[in-house]
Amino acid sequence: MDHPITRGVLPGIGPINEVMGKVVAGKPDAITMHKGIIEKSFAPYADTDVSIIMKATSYAIPYHEAFDTPVADVDEAIRVGADAISVGCILGGPEQAKQLTFLGQITKAAGSAGLPVVAHIYPKGPMVKNPFDAKHLAYCVRAGAELGVDIIKTLWSGSADTFKEVVASCPAKVALAGGDMGNDLVSFLTNTRKALDVGVGGVTYGRFVWQHDNPTAVIRALDAMINDDSSVDEAIAVYKQAGGN
Repeated sequence: MDHPITRGVLPGIGPINEVMGKVVAGKPDAITMHKGIIEKSFAPYADTDVSIIMKATSYAIPYHEAFDTPVADVDEAIRVGADAISVGCILGGPEQAKQLTFLGQITKAAGSAGLPVVAHIYPKGPMVKNPFDAKHLAYCVRAGAELGVDIIKTLWSGSADTFKEVVASCPAKVALAGGDMGNDLVSFLTNTRKALDVGVGGVTYGRFVWQHDNPTAVIRALDAMINDDSSVDEAIAVYKQAGGN
C-alpha cells in the first residue's frame, strides 16, 4: 500500500482508512506502507498479527522511474514499530551505482538493528530491453542476496520454466510483484500457483488486491495458497466463503 507517491492516488486507495480496514480484515502476513500511513491509518490495527513493513524509498512515474530515492531510514522504521524495512532498487539504468550503494547501507544499518530487509529490485533502464527476461531478473535477485537482503521482490518472467532459473539463482527468499500476474482473479491465482510450485516464497500484491471489490476475500484466497498450499480451485472456494463473488 505504498503506491501514491509512485503512481498517484489510484482508484481504490484514495479512502485509505477505509481500505486499510478491508485489507487488515483479510489477515495478510504483512503490509508495506510509508511511515505516515503507518502512523495515521494503520494505528488502529497496531495490536493485530499483521506485520508492518516500512517503505524507505520511492520513485515517481514518469519523473524518475530509474531511481528509487531514499525517503526514510532504519531509525524511523524502529520508531514506528516496523517489523521490517523495505527499499526499492532499480538496476540497468544510469543510477545503478547509487541504488546499490544505498541498498548496501540499508542492509548494514538494518543488520545492526536486527531488522529484516525487503528489497523491490527491478530491471529497468537503457541497458534493459525486456524487463521480464529471466537473466535480468536473476541478476536483480542475486544482487540483492549478495548485499544481504532477506526478501527480494521482483517481476514474474511469464512462465514457471524461466522463473525457476530466477529462484535457483537466489539464496534469499524471492517474492513476486503483482502488476503482471493477470487480469482477473483466476489468472492471478493460476500464475501465483505456478510461481509457488517453482519455489517462490510469497507474493507482494498491491493494486489487484485493494482495487478489487472484495480485498478481504482476495487476501484470504492468497493466504490459503501461500500458507496452506491450496490449489487454485481450493483458493477460489476460500474466496467465495469469505464473501467474494
